[in-house]
This record gives sequence, structure tokens and C-alpha cells, in this order.
Amino acid sequence: MAGVSRLQYTPDIRIVRIMCTGRLDPAITARAFKKGLDGLLIIGCYFGDCHYISGNYQAKAKLDVARRLYEYVGMNPERLAFRQCSSGEASVFVKIVTEFTEKIKELGPLGAGGDRLESPLLIKKLETAEAVLAGEKIRWVIGKRAPFLKTGNMYGEVFTEHEFRRAADMIIVEETEVQEILAGLRDGARSVKDLAASFSMPVEKVFRHILALKRKGFVVPERIVGRSPLYTLAPKEV
Repeated sequence: MAGVSRLQYTPDIRIVRIMCTGRLDPAITARAFKKGLDGLLIIGCYFGDCHYISGNYQAKAKLDVARRLYEYVGMNPERLAFRQCSSGEASVFVKIVTEFTEKIKELGPLGAGGDRLESPLLIKKLETAEAVLAGEKIRWVIGKRAPFLKTGNMYGEVFTEHEFRRAADMIIVEETEVQEILAGLRDGARSVKDLAASFSMPVEKVFRHILALKRKGFVVPERIVGRSPLYTLAPKEV
């Protein structure tokens, strides 16, 4: 409608249409930032107007978790935004796009001052973030947001928004640590102490993660050097 109405908006954006914002895979947002995107704006319909009933609610839940993860790994979460307008609100669309573009210009290029980390370290962290967002546990958290806030968990305990976010933040930290450990083992077998030093984690925490990964079949001991066992990624089944 903005084009039909002859409304001007910045040429600095690229529009990608999808059937519903609820179809958006949060891991794709990390992939986009890794490829050099400075900002990503998701515009969906208003709550209650979704043709797929709850697609926009799902999108907001996914992007809320993604933003919290990006903030944790060192990227400014304002680079990822979720806004709403209808297909007939051309002027609203232009306003949203213009304001977001101005914000991104204020932040500058990704990893060049507007973020807590700079490139290429930030890009490496985004690789970890992509793996976290593609993982089962984060997807489980996103899927459980609505029922936990409305009907509660299996014990009937209803979460407040604050309680749910706190639980989600704990899982974000844990999953980020796990993915960093797995990434560290892709280069070869390493000891718990070596991994702890590389990622500035307590040795006890790394050991706990390694044991959990070993139980799940992701990690196996390779050999012992001195008194320290070296762990490596388990071979993939064909």
C-alpha cells in the first residue's frame, strides 16, 4: 500500500515476504546477522487479526527469546525488532520502517560500536546463538510460554511474565555454554580445564556440562593425558 499511495520510505531496506510471522525460524535471524545484516525488522499483523489465529503471538515469543539471547552474547538487542500494522496502514508502515532505519543508523554497522562486542568476536558469538536458537530446549521454552503463563505447568503452577523470563534467561545461559563447549570440541579433543580456561567458565560447570553431554551421547572420552581425560565429539551415526 505504501507504493500505491506514493509514500516515500528509505531505500536502505530489503523486504522479504513470508506467509505469517509465526513461520519465522528464530535461528534464521542469527544467520542473517552473521551474513552482515545490521538490523532486522519483523512486521506482522495486530494481535487478534492473524489469519492463522496465533502466528503473531508465536512470532513475538520467538523474537523475545532471540533478543534476550543476543543481548547475552554481546549484540545490541535493538537490532532485532517486532512491530505490528495492517496491510492497509501504509503511513504506519512507513513510520515504523523510518524509525527503525534511523535507529540502526544510530547504532552503526554490526560489531562496530553499537554492540557490547566487536567483530569478528561478535560473529563467532552469533554462530553460537544460531546453534542455541536451533536447539530443542530453546524451542521448547518458546512453545511453553503461552501455556505456562495461562494454565501453568504440569503441577498447575502459573508463571508470571517475570518468572518465565527469569527461567528463560537461565536456559539461555546454560544452552550458550553448552554450544560453546561443543564448538570448542570440533577442533579436537580437549580437557575440562582447557575448555574452562577458553570460555572463562568455572571448571565445575564445564565438568557438569560434559557429563550431561556424555549421557546424551554427544561427547565421548578419547584418551587420558597425565591425569586429565580428553573429550571429543561423538562420531555421527550413518
